[in-house]
Amino acid sequence: MTDTPTRYAADALIGTTRELFAAAGLDAEIAQVVAEILVEADLLGYSTHGLQFVPAYMGALETGKWATSGTPEIVADTGAALRLDAQRLPGQWATVKAVELALERAKDHPVVTVAMGRSHNISCLATYCRRAALEGVMAIVTTSAPAGAVVAPAGGKAPRLATSPIAAAIPAPGHPILFDTATSAVTNRLIERTRREGGQLPFKALVDNNGNATTDPEAIYTDPPGAILPMGGMETGHKGYVISVLIEALTSGLAGWGRSEEGSFGNNVFVQLINPGAFSGTDAFLRETGYLAESCRTAPAMDPDMPVRMPGDRAAAMWADQSAHGIQLHPEILPRMAPLLEKYAIEPPTAL
Repeated sequence: MTDTPTRYAADALIGTTRELFAAAGLDAEIAQVVAEILVEADLLGYSTHGLQFVPAYMGALETGKWATSGTPEIVADTGAALRLDAQRLPGQWATVKAVELALERAKDHPVVTVAMGRSHNISCLATYCRRAALEGVMAIVTTSAPAGAVVAPAGGKAPRLATSPIAAAIPAPGHPILFDTATSAVTNRLIERTRREGGQLPFKALVDNNGNATTDPEAIYTDPPGAILPMGGMETGHKGYVISVLIEALTSGLAGWGRSEEGSFGNNVFVQLINPGAFSGTDAFLRETGYLAESCRTAPAMDPDMPVRMPGDRAAAMWADQSAHGIQLHPEILPRMAPLLEKYAIEPPTAL
């Protein structure tokens, strides 16, 4: 007999997290949105990019690195293309506002593109894409961090790029086709968690400062540091590298705040919404995405016990299960939040 896993209601986790950010000085409306996005990440199963971020975010808030009120500023606007200055606001708030603005513009424009600079970390990109896709539009979101470099270019052993994630949500029958992936072999958050646990990465995702591929998370903390390999690793890392270069152009290039700027800051974000109704029409689009999804799902599996999934199937199943029965958090998340909850005299969430 196995123990029943501890689960927490999503609303309770949102409420506790909102209270924590608000107690540290964040505007109540912004605190609510940040909490919602973090919990949505855990609902989708992205456990390294949800409430995992709370301690780091609280540190940024308490040391004055976050702007605590306001909205992104529109600095250029041609109707279907916008350039925003996030003004050092929390990335979740700034990106939700960018998506909302794009959704409003999508009523008049088949394609709307937003390039936004100078936000803080935006956590799980899939959350924003999913929100847009549920409104019937295809969404692409990507981000880079010009103030930091942790990923080596293909063939290199020193960091020059960010992990540069990219996500997309495609409307389809049942639930959106959804993916969120880094252009690096692994994410910063997985490296940090593995290091805290004293473990090794599951494969050689890093290169040390001597040019050797390794599973040791300490490799990127040496002096000089090693680096994360691009997606594809030592064998096919050129594939992740070229996509990362594209993302740098879409984010820093279009936003106009990037690596060439002295004192570059935070995250730059690219959001693009595409309305299928303006092209083939919504019905034709859904017919095609639905056919493709079923064609892939019914492909003969290499392992009969592991049928083929479409991107987003697992996330949709986890969202449904955890919405109904509570979120099963990674074991380290609440213990890492506990000192902060105690500091601000906030009750931890009650398990279901």
